[in-house]
Amino acid sequence: MLLLVVLFGILVGVVCGLTPGIHTNLIAVVVAALPFDPFLVCVFLVCVAVTNSVVDAVPSVFLGASEDVMALLPGHQLLVQGLGVDAVKFTVMGSLFGMVFAVFLIPVFVFVFPFLFSLIRPFLFWIILVLVLFLLFKDRSVWSFVVFVLAGVFGLIVFRGVKEPLFPMLSGLFGGSGLLLSLKTSIPKQESSGSLVLSKWDFVRNTFYGVLSGSIVTLFPGLGPSQGAALLPVKKSGVGYLVLVGAMGTVDVVISFVTWFVLNRARNGAVVILKQIIGSLSFDLFLFVLGCVLLSVGVASVFSVFIAKVYAGLFEKINYAFLCLFVLFFLCFLVVLISGFLGLLVFVVACFIGMLAPLSGVSRANAMGCLIVPLLFALS
Repeated sequence: MLLLVVLFGILVGVVCGLTPGIHTNLIAVVVAALPFDPFLVCVFLVCVAVTNSVVDAVPSVFLGASEDVMALLPGHQLLVQGLGVDAVKFTVMGSLFGMVFAVFLIPVFVFVFPFLFSLIRPFLFWIILVLVLFLLFKDRSVWSFVVFVLAGVFGLIVFRGVKEPLFPMLSGLFGGSGLLLSLKTSIPKQESSGSLVLSKWDFVRNTFYGVLSGSIVTLFPGLGPSQGAALLPVKKSGVGYLVLVGAMGTVDVVISFVTWFVLNRARNGAVVILKQIIGSLSFDLFLFVLGCVLLSVGVASVFSVFIAKVYAGLFEKINYAFLCLFVLFFLCFLVVLISGFLGLLVFVVACFIGMLAPLSGVSRANAMGCLIVPLLFALS
């Protein structure tokens, strides 16, 4: 029975990772309402969350590529060169080896996190504010401030009167906006040429940076992998950056379970629900969770590369703009279903704000002001 739950969790995680808008938090809300054993629910959601963080590399690379080369993310840059499958491979390698690094560092996290959190907790507002200002000044563009402030004000408004506000807001800022910009993009035939290389030193360094940064940002509410990556002294392009992003994305999910165990804090919605069902995380259950994490990452890595090859073949048969339009309309349907027509309005406005970042040549991470500004108001 337990093995079936693990496998089903991995399968659902694959579906979540491939389907824009279907987030682990949404699955957690649905499962929590059903009369299942709390232990099995925990195992299931852990597998879903970890698998989702790995498989998410596929749509992240293959969907939302703009026709403007300067606005492209590293994965999209490789996609328009016909190297989308290789881009997914390097991202997945970052996730897989990042997880290995993280597991070895867990004993360190267990002892260090309580000390660090007690040290920074009284100064959270000022630390987050300084980090945000540093990131904005680092871009050296007034558009960074414009996007951040617009997203921040938008977040303050949305959180006050929209059902399930995060779903339409984040889907528009980071999903719908990219899909709209990609409607005029033509994607060449995808081939896994093996021409992309990364030295062992660069691979290890970027993986370690990803693990370290992904672990530290878990202590700061409102900050995510994109902000952590922006703080690092690494080149924000090429396959090395994909390794970094892959490591950070998966480690961010896994370390959220570590903070639950060590600090009894919930960083994301799925862990919040698990805390409500189970309470504090015991040592035995924590070890079992780690086992599920390692199994899920391994299986999800194989699935991701296979699915990337399927996606590559799909582009030869289906028009890219049609595919993006289909996903866009599917997102609109989900938004109306979950947040109503007011949520659809939020989604549309979020799309326009989200497009402003790549069109003005600044990082999409600035749109995270939608979460950071309300958080700063709450902490002040």
